[in-house]
Amino acid sequence: MVMLWIGLVQIIGTNATATVDGDSREGRSMAPPAVQLVQAMWTSYLAYIVLESGLQPSGYVKWSRDTMLSQELYLLLGLPYALILAKLLFKYYAWYKATQSLALGRNPRLIVGYMEQLQYGAHHAELASHYVPPPLIVMREGTVLVEKQPHGYSLTGMNNDGLVTIDRVWELDDTVLPEPAAQHKDLCLSFALFKLLRCRFARYTVSEAGFMKVGNFMRHMLLQDSDDERVLGVIAHELSFLHDYYYTSLPVSYSQSFLPMLSVSISLSSIGYCLFLIIFLVGSTRTVLVQGFYTEQISCSPVHCNQPDPTQRGSVYTEVDFGTVWFDAVEVYILVMLVLLVEAREIASYICSSWAKVALICGYTRNTCWQKSPTIRKCVGYVLRTRCNLIEHWVDEMNQCSVLLLHQRRKPVALLRRLLHRPDEKKKVPKAVKTAVVSAVRRFDPRISRLRSNSVTPLQLRVNNNELLWTFQAPKGVADAMLVCHVATSILQVRSRRKNKPLSNHEIAATHISQYCAYLVAYCPELLPDDAAWCRSLYKAVKKDAARVLRDGGGRVSTATPEVEDQQLLKLLSEQSKHRVLKDGAELGRLLAELPAGEEVAWKTLAEFWSDTLVSVAAACDNIDDHAEAVARGGELVTLLWALLAHVGSVDDDTADAAATYGAPDAV
Repeated sequence: MVMLWIGLVQIIGTNATATVDGDSREGRSMAPPAVQLVQAMWTSYLAYIVLESGLQPSGYVKWSRDTMLSQELYLLLGLPYALILAKLLFKYYAWYKATQSLALGRNPRLIVGYMEQLQYGAHHAELASHYVPPPLIVMREGTVLVEKQPHGYSLTGMNNDGLVTIDRVWELDDTVLPEPAAQHKDLCLSFALFKLLRCRFARYTVSEAGFMKVGNFMRHMLLQDSDDERVLGVIAHELSFLHDYYYTSLPVSYSQSFLPMLSVSISLSSIGYCLFLIIFLVGSTRTVLVQGFYTEQISCSPVHCNQPDPTQRGSVYTEVDFGTVWFDAVEVYILVMLVLLVEAREIASYICSSWAKVALICGYTRNTCWQKSPTIRKCVGYVLRTRCNLIEHWVDEMNQCSVLLLHQRRKPVALLRRLLHRPDEKKKVPKAVKTAVVSAVRRFDPRISRLRSNSVTPLQLRVNNNELLWTFQAPKGVADAMLVCHVATSILQVRSRRKNKPLSNHEIAATHISQYCAYLVAYCPELLPDDAAWCRSLYKAVKKDAARVLRDGGGRVSTATPEVEDQQLLKLLSEQSKHRVLKDGAELGRLLAELPAGEEVAWKTLAEFWSDTLVSVAAACDNIDDHAEAVARGGELVTLLWALLAHVGSVDDDTADAAATYGAPDAV
């Protein structure tokens, strides 16, 4: 039972270990750990010793086949270690092949050279005028001939029939692709953009990778497509591919065409073994309990303790028993269920993952006979529509924090979050927020919207883009300005609660982005252009002062009417707060509440300010490692905007004026 327990644990650990093959410039390669292979070999040897030998009462090991266990136990103990070794050898082989693959390990160098050829190709002017994406590579890079160049690999000829590019998929008629055809095209576009984003993580600059064609097309999508969720959905899928590549073992399995099927076969063998093990253990445990033998775990034998005194009459041998067989059986049952779960997830990742869908779409694009067969088209469509929540890595949610907790929630989940010092809550990103941030990307100009921690913060609050209501000057930082406007937004939110009417889209966008920016200051300051330690200390100081003010004011702001509640809150923050952020926030909240144009104009002003600020922050913070960590924990809205701005050419670059060049009107 002990050896069986060890084997099951190692199967789970082997599946949980990520294998990553990145370019040397990415610095993210992770080969299968050698310690796992050593452990598997050592425990396999121990299992062999257990099977081939038996412990005699005297304690020595007898090396003979007279004490061998039954054939069932050979199968029971031998199979898990064979599966462990098979999985590890599979991972080593897949990782080695991925290092040699132009589609995986060497892909950034190929994409950079290909984009350079595409940038200065003869058909540049022709493609720039069409409403189709440039011929970005999707799959089958291994079929092309390349030669080494100073900045990467260069294709020896641009006419590579085996290469699947996004324009070939995009130009397919919607009646040819299985429904919904638009989603399948967007998925392939996300995969092509993921390859470009890997170039950013490999520290290639915008000018080196030649992103101008992509920027033109992405800006066309932003300007022409009225579906804002579609644009963000393309980037979300792109970051999902990035998560799979850097934090799972799935991509390296696509280095050879037969490897996914081999991995699924090993997983099916593990599931079959677990089912056999459950049947065997249930039958064995039932037999033991019915017969009443060996129900204990440990027996203290007479040879080692309580030996009788031969000089006394009536002395008898005694045995002491400890434990019960269920202590062993229940643990093994739990481990078997875990193995079944991880193996089922492994199989689902090959069938339902976006990687498999892109590979299937590319195969469907290349084979015209598939397109003509209704049966194949129906089967392909069914596979493309399958989804599995267990392998969804991108979370379409945004964390929320608030400095002014006027009405604290008493639910157990909220209390647990406060106890663990986690964000106040997590909400699904509303459609109003997506519309606001995409509109902000459309009007974003990188030449005038630059945020730097060591310069004047150019954040201004304007009414209808005309009247200057508030400006944030040096030495205030971005986080300082965010918290001031967050306090003002919270005050206006308290004021608007007295009207029993549905929330407007501007109010939804402003309140959600405001609380999300407060979360960034408190929990993810590394994604802001200010110093991370300073941001955390600022948020704690403001939050502590706000809690003191509200506590001294009666625990929470609560009076007979909402009008008096609003006035009491402004008075408390203006007179009793010690931190200047709260004082400035109260003053800005008063100005917004007293706008002659009305409350709806105030919410529109805040929605535009918050969306513009979030986009400016995303463009300014180009710390790739911090964005990679955000992708690892499920994604952040600011990271999604950063990736979108990188493709339209509006992210700050290490190269001088690179972002401004690719964001200039003449480039568009």
